[in-house]
Amino acid sequence: MASLISWLDANTAETARLREIARMFETPDSIDDLALGQFRDTISNALFPGTSVLHVAARYLLLVPWCYQTASSARSPEGILRDAKAAEKQLIRRFHELNAKRFIGSTAGDGVAQLPSVAYWSALKKWGIVREDVERNAIGDATVEHAAAQRDGISERPVWHAGLPPAPEGFPRTEARGIELNRAEAEWIRDRILATVPNAMLAQLAAKPQYILKSNNRPWTDPAAQSAVGEAAVWLKHAEAFSALQHGLEALYAFLVTTELRRQLGEEPEDDDAAALNGWLADSVAQDVILMWNVEEFIELVRAANPRIQLGNIAFLTSTLDQVRSGTDPLINMMLHSMIRAREKRAKGANSRFLNKRRLHNWTAPTQVGVQTFRWTQVRNMMVDLREGLARA
Repeated sequence: MASLISWLDANTAETARLREIARMFETPDSIDDLALGQFRDTISNALFPGTSVLHVAARYLLLVPWCYQTASSARSPEGILRDAKAAEKQLIRRFHELNAKRFIGSTAGDGVAQLPSVAYWSALKKWGIVREDVERNAIGDATVEHAAAQRDGISERPVWHAGLPPAPEGFPRTEARGIELNRAEAEWIRDRILATVPNAMLAQLAAKPQYILKSNNRPWTDPAAQSAVGEAAVWLKHAEAFSALQHGLEALYAFLVTTELRRQLGEEPEDDDAAALNGWLADSVAQDVILMWNVEEFIELVRAANPRIQLGNIAFLTSTLDQVRSGTDPLINMMLHSMIRAREKRAKGANSRFLNKRRLHNWTAPTQVGVQTFRWTQVRNMMVDLREGLARA
């Protein structure tokens, strides 16, 4: 176990990925009982590359680099990592003093399990803020090597983007604005996104964040996202259709588990058992989107974007889609029920609720099944941060 923890500490990308998975289990729209995560992540990365459900505020794209830059005076790689960690913790304490809103460590303080650099490192690399070959655990070595190259007159790309706005004097002790961007900071972050992922939905939103609706919960109903063009618009169309189908499959899964639990307990079914499924069936927009979905185009896009997509996942998606489109009521479609049960058993093995009595009897039927929105909450908050920053003098 100790060796596993050490490996995770050293592997920034894997640590962030695992923490993101853990975070997703906290939100109803991200529970993945049917193991459709490969599709979810591929769509999310195509629409919003570099983003994560761990993201909190856009200004961390500056705050994290500043913590490492203030630590660069240390003479050793280990010293840089140590001082940067201390700066991140001091920043958390400073945010508490300021009564800042929406920041990492707002509840746990500087003892938070995940420092901001873990959550944001992939974004820093993707958007060219830190050199793409530098992992978080190797930033100390990269900083020392770059300093040595400069002393020797050797040309080498800087570790941090040359245009990175400078940290305030005395940072992080003197930090005064929390997560609020000023205009120059917002412009710089916007320009980084436009320069590095110009064709993605994320860039089209960053170019006109003033159109983002602050309270909108789904990208396909937001005016800014709806105005996207090119491949971004195509991905958005498929995102809506996939989300609609997954919503129905998850609602049916909840109904089947509840039905199995009542059977084992000798209880009679109740009207509310199928409430989530009936709500999905009554959503005429979602049903129309599913009927009109060009799933062949979607599979082609997904396989091009993620060659590691499993053929079994594709087969499950297309076969359940055929059943949903068949016209047979999902409540009595035995073929669809069989597919759902088999999928969950294959995904969870001995932990399947259809096989494991303990897990089944611990089941609590959800009052609602969340809709998959592909990190939209985090992206929307980031765009609102940019909009507000661009509006400041």
